[in-house]
Amino acid sequence: MTINKQQLKEHQDYWDKGADIYDGIIDNEIMNDSYGKWEAILSKLLKDKPSLKILDVGTGPGFFSILLSRMGHQVTAIDSSPEMIAKANKNAIKYECDISIIQSDILDYKPTHSFDLIISRNVTWFLPNPVAVYERWHSWLGECGQVIIFDGNWNLFLTDPKEAALFKLAMQEAIAAGYVPYRTEEEISEGDHIALTLPLTYVKRPAWDIGLLTHIGFQQVTSLHGFDVELQSRPEQILNKYRPMFAIVADK
Repeated sequence: MTINKQQLKEHQDYWDKGADIYDGIIDNEIMNDSYGKWEAILSKLLKDKPSLKILDVGTGPGFFSILLSRMGHQVTAIDSSPEMIAKANKNAIKYECDISIIQSDILDYKPTHSFDLIISRNVTWFLPNPVAVYERWHSWLGECGQVIIFDGNWNLFLTDPKEAALFKLAMQEAIAAGYVPYRTEEEISEGDHIALTLPLTYVKRPAWDIGLLTHIGFQQVTSLHGFDVELQSRPEQILNKYRPMFAIVADK
């Protein structure tokens, strides 16, 4: 699937509108115990390898980039949203991190060197062409490089009646427990409309990703589950109990 310039602008505008909100969220993550929990998760996955060349795809305001830079890695961060890039630059300065931050759509990006690791969090669900992106990632990795994807079946409820019923129940329970959506109803509706144009809204993950990554040529592809519970508030745990986050680790 390809998108035209108008659709690309719509996608950028959607994330631009959320930049302030997500900036506040990652500020809280850096200041509360989420930071240490994510650091432990990433340290375990990276096996404490030093000074990796890392590409953070869809960096947003830069949480993973800041965390990985502080862990001693050489980080390049990209995002298609101008406002997200502005937040990432601000936060790199604020937290005194040396990060190469670039505004680019993923399929327009032209790396100048190979990477040891390509990583993303809550990004791949939004890819218009995940096949092309995963193929590019494989080609951008150096020998023994690795891809780590954190994501979830966030929008499967839009296309699967069973998932829709479960999500409706979970949302009701979460609101009763104090959950407050962090985007407006209009923005949520806009996000749902965009999601319905994206291929990963229609497949069950991570099985779909594992099959594709294996087909592309990754030598070992595994998925991880259950690590996200302690990263969420109680209302968020209720909201996402039927659509938990997963991690995919793919070794070249």
